[in-house]
Amino acid sequence: MDLEALAESVVKQAVRLGASDCDVIVTDAQAITAEIEKSSMKQASAVSDPGVGIRVFIKGCAGFSYCTGHESQAVKKAVSLAVSQSKSGTPDVDFKGLPEKAKPAKVAGLYEPKLAQLRHDDVVSMAIALSDRAGADRRITSVNAGVSVALGDIALANSNGFVGSQKLSAFEAFAESVARSNDDMFSGVDGGWSRRYDGRMLERVAETAKEHALLGLRKTTVKTGDYPVILDPMAAGFILATAIGGGANGESVQRKRSYLAGRLGKKVGSECFSVRDDPTIAWANGSFSFDGEGVPARKKNLVKKGMLESYLHDSYSAGKDSVKSTGNSSRGGSMWTYRRPPSISSTTLVVEPGDATPQEMLKDTKNGIYLRITYDYPNLATGEFSGLMMESYIIDKGELGPSIRQASMGIDLIEMFSAIDLVGKEAKDAYGVRTPSIRISKAKIAGSG
Repeated sequence: MDLEALAESVVKQAVRLGASDCDVIVTDAQAITAEIEKSSMKQASAVSDPGVGIRVFIKGCAGFSYCTGHESQAVKKAVSLAVSQSKSGTPDVDFKGLPEKAKPAKVAGLYEPKLAQLRHDDVVSMAIALSDRAGADRRITSVNAGVSVALGDIALANSNGFVGSQKLSAFEAFAESVARSNDDMFSGVDGGWSRRYDGRMLERVAETAKEHALLGLRKTTVKTGDYPVILDPMAAGFILATAIGGGANGESVQRKRSYLAGRLGKKVGSECFSVRDDPTIAWANGSFSFDGEGVPARKKNLVKKGMLESYLHDSYSAGKDSVKSTGNSSRGGSMWTYRRPPSISSTTLVVEPGDATPQEMLKDTKNGIYLRITYDYPNLATGEFSGLMMESYIIDKGELGPSIRQASMGIDLIEMFSAIDLVGKEAKDAYGVRTPSIRISKAKIAGSG
């Protein structure tokens, strides 16, 4: 089926029914996943998910509907429902219109044809091999692991004449190794994200999960106090995805729900802290040639040498601020979905690397904390972060020491960014952020020692 032609025809249907503005996404996606739980196969699945999502506007009031599949009668009903919602809503004077027609950017590395050749048993075999490698030590008692492959053909059209399509692929892997020694237990985790198959990524994920599970069996406590903290790329990525990706969200800023509201053009971090949003990186899971509203992909600075330079906008928030969209209308992550309307999101956040190796960062820190993983989110409204350090280690005389029992870190985000005094040069992708390790000169650690 010609997805672009279908998207255009649906736009015309909506306009005939009274829509003043409309955009339509048509997708044809497939995904294969295999999951291992406690070293045994938990489930394997293959899903095909074609569909159409319709968003219409009448006097600025939005209506949205979708249907699974591309069957004409189902599409007509979805169009009618979206238009009906829009007609029954309250006019919105802040809506200034959808993006004008523009040519999609040329972005390499969005689709890996080799992934389309993988069969169900290939993905299952990868998950088993990942689990086996992550558990290849007698002290590892169980492993959780998973591999996912997704492929999508996506077309987008709007009432301003834009029509475009792109093929996307995604390859993800995850492993958690659980180690035991007498009464002590510790788990190590790692993950990998890309738009292409990378066997080395599977090896790294397995080996890193196993290594950290074993490393954490040596445990200690830490006294409450102020310490320098090195954030591993896994921890830095998890925190920054929300703190910067969410904090710079134009809609949140306009609603005064972000700690970055009113700080545009002001200092929010140290001179060595720079972050850009970049959807043009080859093979990165957040890359695309056009965003969820048809705006061409382009990189933009969010924080440059500590100064906040931009917020992230879609067409609505941009119109409200009388600026141009930054191309950050998201349709749902690495593999776009027709099941919900677009929303503002970062693509791939890139932290500008420094020139220190991981070994040099440890050696220069002397006595401090190495935080590898936290699963607690910053509070975007207040700008405060209080997180349990799920995997962290003492830094003793410039070397990585035992893992820390029961400790948490608390710090204001602006204080955190302003206290960054050392940035590594070896970056890793984690949670939509490409970042090296980052050192904070001082943070409050609540310990149990």
